[in-house]
Amino acid sequence: MRGWLLGFHLIGVILWMGGLMTFSRILGYHTKEAPSARPRLSFIEGRLNALVTIPGMVLTIAFGLWLISFYGAHWFSVARWMHYKLVLVSAVLFIHIFLTIKQRQIQRQSPSDKLNRALYAALHGTIGLLMIGIVLLATLQPMK
Repeated sequence: MRGWLLGFHLIGVILWMGGLMTFSRILGYHTKEAPSARPRLSFIEGRLNALVTIPGMVLTIAFGLWLISFYGAHWFSVARWMHYKLVLVSAVLFIHIFLTIKQRQIQRQSPSDKLNRALYAALHGTIGLLMIGIVLLATLQPMK
């Protein structure tokens, strides 16, 4: 049973992180492309978020919580590395929500409005660093 839970958790992680990295990168393209391309980019971002990134997030969180319950409360109380991992996952979740809000704002804006490329580049890099931290915590499990 544990193997199935872990497998679906990892499938969710791949979908969520891959979708989120792509989502944040495409948001950054709004600043470089012609204003006429913005409606198409917004459409692509919306589809990517709705069909890949959000389902990946739901799978990741649902199967992750199921795995934690499978191991039990005592394991969770002594697995300090998991507490740190969950803080990083919470940060990724916050960034995902923030990017979704920004994407919807861009969708409603005039295509000629100025956008801040540095914000999306910074968030893209932050997602990558958080992902590295999460993977290292999950595989090395320090503080056992």
